[in-house]
Amino acid sequence: MTDQKPKGYAVQLYFDQKMEDDFFIFRESLYKLGINPVLGKLDDRPHVSLGVFGDVDIDRVVEITSTFARLCTQLPAQLDAFGAFPTSSNVLYLLPVPSQPLLKLHTQYHEILQKEKILSSHYYLPGQWVPHCTLEFELSDEQFNLAFQLCKKHFSPIHGTFASIGVIAFRPIIYLTEFSLPK
Repeated sequence: MTDQKPKGYAVQLYFDQKMEDDFFIFRESLYKLGINPVLGKLDDRPHVSLGVFGDVDIDRVVEITSTFARLCTQLPAQLDAFGAFPTSSNVLYLLPVPSQPLLKLHTQYHEILQKEKILSSHYYLPGQWVPHCTLEFELSDEQFNLAFQLCKKHFSPIHGTFASIGVIAFRPIIYLTEFSLPK
């Protein structure tokens, strides 16, 4: 890791390899149709974040996540829609179906964090969490509008499995660890 302190950390659910490949194929198709990559230049893997943290004991988060991952199983994953957050960051995302198993996994993870007195960003807390897989962000308004129209025209659902949980530091993105979920 660099000497520079990360801006934050995240715990992320990752997809199986085929689903990840399908995500990248779709995103690359947007780039070929005129969208300038922002997220695509950051070595970001498609994921759904379970929690995002500022200043935190990251070793403790990794330990908790490792234990939690062993108690979980792989889950079906369906990216069936696209959307945007109403912010100036122009975040365009694919929306996973918020299945009961996904919501339960998320809630159980946060119950453990709460017991350990580790607080995630309020956007990721149960009852406030909008599960999403960021497609692009920080686009100009013109690029955002084009990307939205291209998604409307070209997006097809992407299905697969949530296969692992990882912990990252970000900006720049540094992959700290990843735990496979048992089948």
